[in-house]
Amino acid sequence: MNSKGIIIDKSLQRDTKLYRYMCLSQFMSFVETRKTYLTRLLFWEDKWEVPTIRFLSEVESCSNINFNDQEVKDLYGQCWSLEGVSDALWRIYSREGEGILIQTTVQKFDLIQEITYGMLSPVIYYDNLRQVSEKLSLETKDNSFLTQGLFKRKAFEHEKEVRLITLKDEVQIGNKSDSCSRLEISLNPLDFIDEIIIDPRAKDWYVKTIIDYCKRSGFKITPQKSDLYCSKDHI
Repeated sequence: MNSKGIIIDKSLQRDTKLYRYMCLSQFMSFVETRKTYLTRLLFWEDKWEVPTIRFLSEVESCSNINFNDQEVKDLYGQCWSLEGVSDALWRIYSREGEGILIQTTVQKFDLIQEITYGMLSPVIYYDNLRQVSEKLSLETKDNSFLTQGLFKRKAFEHEKEVRLITLKDEVQIGNKSDSCSRLEISLNPLDFIDEIIIDPRAKDWYVKTIIDYCKRSGFKITPQKSDLYCSKDHI
């Protein structure tokens, strides 16, 4: 657990780099408002997120699992990745060729002041619901409800996803809910972001615009265009 109450999975080191793909509007919102947000897991597109809420009753061995229906419904999360530069992820999360990839480290999550109990952990990829049941049965009572927000189907394993998970509870995050679908958390991007990478398909004018915008916004780092499609390593 870090000094602010976020449980850090033992597989993550303090200097582990984490990456988050954003569209331009998400990036600018972060910069302008000095706020980031976590989304309610039940609103995510993949209906197999939080499989316990819909399907755990079908698994015979679920009786040993600490399961609180309302707590699980109130889980909120934010997605990160251990994968730095990925053609597949650029195409998924930046379909217009104007995406932004930000990089930070695990230790920078200490800057989050408004989550007093949460979890930062790699996603647990599963093949079937029995695997979910078996994993949860090994969890402690205090951590099991957060762990229920970490499951994802194995088909998405290539994303190497890491999640920040918390519960919508005034004791845990303060009264920070602006709607039932998201939680806004104060966070200064100038301190939190270590690197800004621009979509490798971006036009030169777009790259210059992002560089100028970040300079005006106070960043000490200069955004770089990804060289994913310019590598000479295989020539």
